[in-house]
Amino acid sequence: MLYLLLIFFPISMAFTTFLLRRRSRTAIGLAIGTLITELLLAMQVRVDDPIRVLGVTFLLSPLHQIFLFLFLGVGIVTLIAALILPHGENLSAIGLLTIGQTIAILVMQDSFVTALVLVSIGLTTVLAIVDLPVGAGVLVSRQVLAAALKYLVLMVISGILLYIAYVLTDIFRPGELPGRISPARFILALLAAGFALRMALTPFHSWLVDLVSYSGSLAGILLIALPAPASLLIFLLTLQSFPTLIFEGGQALNVLRTGAAISAVLASALALTAGSLRGRIAYLIAGHCGIIFYSFASLSLPGLSGAILGSINLALGVTAVLLSLALIEYPDEQLAATTRSDLFWQRPMAGAGLLGGGLALIGWFPFPGGTSYLLALQAAAAINWIEVLVLATAMALAALTLVQLTIQYLLGPRESSPAAETPLLEESDLNLLAPPRHVGEPIGVGGLIGVLLVVIIVIGLFPNLLLPTIEAAVRSLAVLSAS
Repeated sequence: MLYLLLIFFPISMAFTTFLLRRRSRTAIGLAIGTLITELLLAMQVRVDDPIRVLGVTFLLSPLHQIFLFLFLGVGIVTLIAALILPHGENLSAIGLLTIGQTIAILVMQDSFVTALVLVSIGLTTVLAIVDLPVGAGVLVSRQVLAAALKYLVLMVISGILLYIAYVLTDIFRPGELPGRISPARFILALLAAGFALRMALTPFHSWLVDLVSYSGSLAGILLIALPAPASLLIFLLTLQSFPTLIFEGGQALNVLRTGAAISAVLASALALTAGSLRGRIAYLIAGHCGIIFYSFASLSLPGLSGAILGSINLALGVTAVLLSLALIEYPDEQLAATTRSDLFWQRPMAGAGLLGGGLALIGWFPFPGGTSYLLALQAAAAINWIEVLVLATAMALAALTLVQLTIQYLLGPRESSPAAETPLLEESDLNLLAPPRHVGEPIGVGGLIGVLLVVIIVIGLFPNLLLPTIEAAVRSLAVLSAS
C-alpha cells in the first residue's frame, strides 16, 4: 500500500524527530533521510492506477506526480538550509507533518477529506510561526503571536467555508427546483472565498504580510510554498467532481475573474508603498497569487495550464526569495547595525536569489512565471481587452516594485565599514566596544540558492518539460467542456 506509506511514513517520522528536537542536527538529518525515502517511494507508485481504501479513492495522476516531486524537493532544500540557518527547534517535525498532509491532499480523491486535511495543515503550520530556537532566552513577541493567531483564525474560517460548500454540493440536485434561483452561485461563492483566504488574495492577504514580516524565513516556506499550490489543485479537483456548478453558476466565473484581476492590481500597488523589504516581498507574492487565480477562473486551456505552471513557479520563487532573505539576515553585526543599500555586494548569492526569485514572482523570462503570465494574457485576450489591460497593469506595477526594491536595497553604492574609534585621553582599549565583525555567506546555503535558481531557469527556458503533461491533464477535465 504505497499510497498509505507515502502519507503516514513522514507523519510517523515527525514524532521521532520531535523526540530528538534538542539534537537539532540529528533531527534534521533524519528528516532529510525521510524525504529522500519518500522520493524513492514516489517513483515506485504506478501513475493513473486508482485504489480504494476505507471508502476513499487514492490516485496519483501525472500532474499530481509533478507536484509531489516539487513539494518533496522544496522540503529537502528547506531542511538542508536549516543545518546552517537559524530555525525553530520543532522545524523538522512540523515540516514532516506538513509534507505528509500535503501528500494526502495530492493522492486522495475526496473533497470532504481534503477540506479537513486543509484545516489540519493550518493547525500544524501555525506552530512553525511561534516556534523558537533551541535554548532561546526570549518569549514569543507580540507581533509574532498576533500573526499566528490571525493565520490560525483565517485558516479555520476558510476550512469552515469549504466544508459548508462541500456539504451543499452533496445535497445539491441540478434542476430539482425549476424556476428557483440555483444555489450553484452561492456554493461557488463559498468555494471562492475559502480558497481566496488560503491563497492570500486581496483583501484576504493580511495574514501573508504578517507572516512574511514577523515569522522565520524557513517557517514561511512551509506555510506558503506548500499549502498555496496544493489549495489550487483542490479547487481544480472540486470543479472536476462537481461540473454542474459551472453549468448553473451563470456569471459567477466573471465575478471570480474580475475579483482576481483587481486583487493582483491592488497587491502590486500596495507593494510600491510597503515600508520594508519583507513587506514588499509579501505583496509581490500576493499579486502573483492573484494572477494565478485569474488564470484558473478563466477555465480555458491556456488559463488552467498557466495557473498550474504559475503554482509551480510560486513554490520555487517563494523558496528562493525566503531563503535569500534568511541568508541576508544571517547573524552579522555589521549588516544588522544599519540599514544597508548594498546587500548585493555584501551577500552576492543572497542578492542574486532575491532578484531571481523576485523576477520569477513578477513573471519575467527566463523564469516559469513568464510563460505562466503569457498564458494568462492569452486567456484574457480570448475574453475581452479590458481584462488584458488590467492584468498588464498589475504586471507593470509588480515590475516597478522590483526595480525600486533592487535600487533601494541591493544595488546601492558599496558602503565602507565603520572606522574604529580613537580612544580618548585616559581611556584604554578595553573601554571601547569591539568593532563590528563581518560574517561572510555560508557556502552551503549560497550553493542551495544557486541550484534553485538553475532549476527555475531551466524550467523557464524549457517549459515543454512540463507543459505537455499539464495540458494533457487539463484537456481531460470535464470542467473545461462545461465552461
